[in-house]
Amino acid sequence: MNVLAILKDFTSRCKSVFENTTTKMSKRFLNWLILTIRTVALIPGKVNFTRLSRYGGRTAKTFASNFKSAVGWINVNIGIARENFGNARDDIAIAIDPSFISKAGRLTYGMGRFWSGVAQRVKRGLEIMAIGAISLSRHACVMLGAIQSPNFKTLESEQNMSMLDWYISLVKSKAAELLSLTGILVADAFFSKYKFVNEVVAMGFRFVGRLRANSYLRYLAIPDPSAPRRRGRKKTYGEKVDFADLDMSVFTSFIYKDSKGVGTQCHTAVVNSRALKRNIRIVICPVEGGEPLLYFSTDTEMKPERIIGFYRTRFQIEFGIRDAKQFTGLQSQQTRDKDRLDFAFNLSFTTLNVCKEVIRKDCPDLSVAQFKRLMFESYLASTIISTYGKSPHLKIIQKINHRLAQLAA
Repeated sequence: MNVLAILKDFTSRCKSVFENTTTKMSKRFLNWLILTIRTVALIPGKVNFTRLSRYGGRTAKTFASNFKSAVGWINVNIGIARENFGNARDDIAIAIDPSFISKAGRLTYGMGRFWSGVAQRVKRGLEIMAIGAISLSRHACVMLGAIQSPNFKTLESEQNMSMLDWYISLVKSKAAELLSLTGILVADAFFSKYKFVNEVVAMGFRFVGRLRANSYLRYLAIPDPSAPRRRGRKKTYGEKVDFADLDMSVFTSFIYKDSKGVGTQCHTAVVNSRALKRNIRIVICPVEGGEPLLYFSTDTEMKPERIIGFYRTRFQIEFGIRDAKQFTGLQSQQTRDKDRLDFAFNLSFTTLNVCKEVIRKDCPDLSVAQFKRLMFESYLASTIISTYGKSPHLKIIQKINHRLAQLAA
């Protein structure tokens, strides 16, 4: 592997990503954006304006002013998703997941108290809604973008909205772009509420989620042709579903094999959910010594194996958020401005996508951490060679020592 060629290959791959998108931007801004993505990919440690200036060859003020620009990040990343996953719409689903971002200070836009899944408690900081595209067959995720959530108190007082209302409006604002990729939406059990499910189904999505183990489900009434005709409305629903004693004349059993090849006997049927006020396909997966897992889809024709597969593959978005926090600066923004924060969050996800794309095509044996290290070593070698030139002497050696000391600081 040619270390010196890594930076050049990364830059050309990044250019091809933007050539395959419908997002319009000037050539000057595109060149700066590609430079910025490359710089984020090679920076070791935190990513902020000071460090971008040190490694990117532009002033911190240049980076700060350009971070105010608007970019169609979702369209850019949908192009990456299509290149990764192909155009098989039924193999792809949109996954959404709110994520806590730690941030100090009081004047940053959106500062408030949000739930942190890592700490398992409410903490002071920021929250973003991460949007990703997951592939059932590849068991992978491409991050499509992030939208910052406003402070709950501000949202309630100024817009008279709850957080759930905000999440609905967020999905609605991006529905046209997301539906161009796939019509399946996956989210965790928090979003399995009537208001959210009803709204996203009205937008054109088929929703896949999970229900609580004490959910009130009821069988659909099966008309008896031999029964005498009576006056009044016909019965619509049957008895409540008892998860400990399923009616196997309604439920169908099947064996679901996970990615490790372990088989589990699951049961599926079309039932009515009283909370969601609609018929759903439910998939019940027993858990030894615990309550059963209840997966569902608003598409009653969806195969039960796909319902389980989509919901479990949804967890890949968690890995995308984790990698962006660790390697591409999702949690180290040096700004308090709303637009710059939005740019920084989405830049982090897009850089991660490009890194994984290069890894997938050129060096599949490397992890993201190893690839970043290789990018930095390539940058370091290129800096030394470009500074020394063909005939090095004492002054140039002193210059390179000073430059390396700056990079190591």
